[in-house]
Amino acid sequence: MGRPKEVTNEQIVAEARRCFLARGAGISAADIARELGVSHTTLFNRFGSKEGLMVAALGPPKEIGWIAALNSGPDARPVREQLVEHARTMSAYFQDLQAGFGILIAAGIDPVKAQCARTGCSAPEQAYQALLGWLRRAQSQGRLAPCDLDTLASTLLGALHGVALTSRVCGQSASVTANGSYVERFIEILWNGIGDCTRTAPTQRPAQ
Repeated sequence: MGRPKEVTNEQIVAEARRCFLARGAGISAADIARELGVSHTTLFNRFGSKEGLMVAALGPPKEIGWIAALNSGPDARPVREQLVEHARTMSAYFQDLQAGFGILIAAGIDPVKAQCARTGCSAPEQAYQALLGWLRRAQSQGRLAPCDLDTLASTLLGALHGVALTSRVCGQSASVTANGSYVERFIEILWNGIGDCTRTAPTQRPAQ
């Protein structure tokens, strides 16, 4: 008899996520184990229960990857270009997050519980502070106009998370955010108010 197939926790999580997103919360642990070529007891030994597996597979990643990118900038490129780039990354993150949360909710699992179990409840605050720090540095360099940066950071995160939530709840296609068109239009609207303070102010028309 051959040795049992060895799989890493990362492989299990990736395959479980694929299965849950494709077939919903009702798929059994045995079916997922079959896809991996292992016994379902392997899954329970690693994650404790089906709920534990779902939280690991469908909750947020342990680390929010785009925090490091924000902490290292802004760089020498135009700020607007960088802002669009960061917003696209954040938008994709929120789309992926909502896809997993939708399955957790269908299974009766609180997404907040999943988030705290995977990343700790401080993760959203860390993301907010990273974005706020990036905006402050850009503004201190004279590359953003004077404005309330706390409000701006909240608006950016709220809008990107909100459109992902709307897509899931209302059944809308994620293509609007996936192809970047929503992000670019949103940043364009914001840029009218936050663009660098060295630009020439528009000429005001005299009162009639």
